[in-house]
Amino acid sequence: ALAGGRDSPRGAKILENRLFVRDRIRQLFDGEPEFEDGLLAGSEKGVSADAVVTVIGEGAARKVAVIAYDFTSKAATWGLQTFLKITRFQELALQLKIPLIYLVDSAGARIDEQKLCFLGRRAWGNIFYNQVKLSGAIPQVCVLFGPSPAGAAYVPALCETVIMVDKQATAYLGSPRMAQMAIGEDVSEEELGGARMHCAVSGLGDILVKSDEEALEITKRYLGYMPQSYLGKPPVA
Repeated sequence: ALAGGRDSPRGAKILENRLFVRDRIRQLFDGEPEFEDGLLAGSEKGVSADAVVTVIGEGAARKVAVIAYDFTSKAATWGLQTFLKITRFQELALQLKIPLIYLVDSAGARIDEQKLCFLGRRAWGNIFYNQVKLSGAIPQVCVLFGPSPAGAAYVPALCETVIMVDKQATAYLGSPRMAQMAIGEDVSEEELGGARMHCAVSGLGDILVKSDEEALEITKRYLGYMPQSYLGKPPVA
């Protein structure tokens, strides 16, 4: 489960230009996490951690919660257990009054599990409801390393700060192929939802960076300016 899909030929290809999800977490935490929830979720269907890693640890000299997608595991698609892990961790971050960091790199919803995920207290919409509820209570930062299509594109839109990796991160509701099929318009992925476009035109992105490593260093620096929650004060500098 800890290896995700990094040892498969496909996983190795994916990681040529990006860090493995657990290496991102180690860099953010300056070491291993203190606590992980739901490591063995998805094991019965061969999807490590059900494609999302949810951990708490020390980052930027403070305790933070992290929801991180593993693109080597089922392309980090969202299934039922993924949603259960995400919503549980949002609630936990609010309960503990600690910052919540989303490390996003996902192909969107898992088609074969959609019928399980539309209704109920922990269905898809609750992720975004929770983000609104957390807004102003604890810092929420989204770091976009790769794709963020469809419902996953709502996550950065509902965070107060969005860091995007140039030439890797994308965010859109429908893909270029869908745009071509639906309205007959040919548009590149970069034009439709690329990191540079979002940071320069749409306003979805706040900070454009060149690499995974730079994105994580910027995240730690940003957190250094923020209080743990609305109950505290930012550090004096």
